[in-house]
Amino acid sequence: MKHLQIAADNLVERLLSLPESDAVCILDSCGVGHLGSHLLIAGVRPTERREITNDDPAESLRAFDDTVKRPAAASIFTVSYDLALKLHGIPPEVAKYTESREPDIFIATFGVLIVHDYRSGNTIITGDESQFDEIESVLAAEPLPRELSGLSTVSNESRRTSRADYVASVESIKEHIRAGLTYQTNLTQQMIVQLSDGRVSQDVFASLRGQHPAPFAAFLRRPSSDVVSASPERFFKIVFGPEGDVITASPTKGTRRRGQTDLEDARLRSELTSSEKDRAENTMIVDLTRNDLGRICEFGSVRVENLCELEEHPTLFHLVSTVTGRLISELPPSDIIRALFPCGSITGAPKLSTMRIIESIEPVPRGLSMGSIGCFIPHGFEGLEPCFEMNVAIRTTVIREGFVTFNVGGGIVYDSNPDAEYEESLLKAKALLTACGASDNSK
Repeated sequence: MKHLQIAADNLVERLLSLPESDAVCILDSCGVGHLGSHLLIAGVRPTERREITNDDPAESLRAFDDTVKRPAAASIFTVSYDLALKLHGIPPEVAKYTESREPDIFIATFGVLIVHDYRSGNTIITGDESQFDEIESVLAAEPLPRELSGLSTVSNESRRTSRADYVASVESIKEHIRAGLTYQTNLTQQMIVQLSDGRVSQDVFASLRGQHPAPFAAFLRRPSSDVVSASPERFFKIVFGPEGDVITASPTKGTRRRGQTDLEDARLRSELTSSEKDRAENTMIVDLTRNDLGRICEFGSVRVENLCELEEHPTLFHLVSTVTGRLISELPPSDIIRALFPCGSITGAPKLSTMRIIESIEPVPRGLSMGSIGCFIPHGFEGLEPCFEMNVAIRTTVIREGFVTFNVGGGIVYDSNPDAEYEESLLKAKALLTACGASDNSK
């Protein structure tokens, strides 16, 4: 382990200024203390980058296991929501996947990681000591000046689902609820926006980090695209310990914006905590999570530690619950993904029946949106606890050839107001659109 004298903002600026060939991957809690998040973890110049896609999901998961279990190598990865359809044997609507370019899994491995601790203010390089000098020299180089371009409106603004189509989808889901096929369905719409002139993926990440810091944010350079995430939600975290591996899942359901004044903040806080609809949605996902964890945890070890607790973020309020369990020993990482993925908060309940409904209603593949971004850190990285952690890839964009793609939505239940659900999806999109330099054409 080697200590560096560099502040978090300067570190992020230098990482974002690195050339594409350095293939930087950043997982950033942005200084938002939430569920124990307090680190920035970054890798540059990976020893390997792979994009994995197979018709047989078992092949993709075998490749994932083989990569993350290599000694002395940490991994940062993405997992597509669409892999879940293969895992659970849900027939895809084939026509809408013909142009999909999202891999099942992207994974980059690193012998060295750069870590900043927002609590202590310390920055370290950890891992293979023989690479320390090389990585330090990469960071020491003066970053090229990089200014955010003006927020000019592009001609297409954003491509999105019309209000009429979204409302029709909500009504269709309510029919499925009446038929007993689902209790809650997470409906999303996809937006595609062209970056405004001169704006690049680093600018999108810098804008979101500055204006909407999130505890499970990410910036990843992949071979054919970049990923920028401002996710506020952890999927799960597994801490590897000598007395057994403990998993914590954190289902998040229920959202309100922050107010402009203390009085408005108090009103919105009270509105969320007293909302029967939001609490019911959260509780349904907690039950689903308990069931999923029961497949991979020791009998009797799964517990709900917190239910519908209010979490305050710089721009949003959320209701968050916490479910823990002790893992069955010697499970490969793929078994955990197979049992838990995708997160119930972005499907609904019951999970498999609801996923079939989503696949029949949503007109385009979700891709990485609603999938996951994560890391696998083995023993040997001094200063980091060995762990396996994944976020929920909400408020997450894929940037390819100047176009930004992301999904936004929310949970639909029996008493959902279709127009209100559409407005909520636009609220969740606003920060992403602004970061891309697109004007808000939500009216």
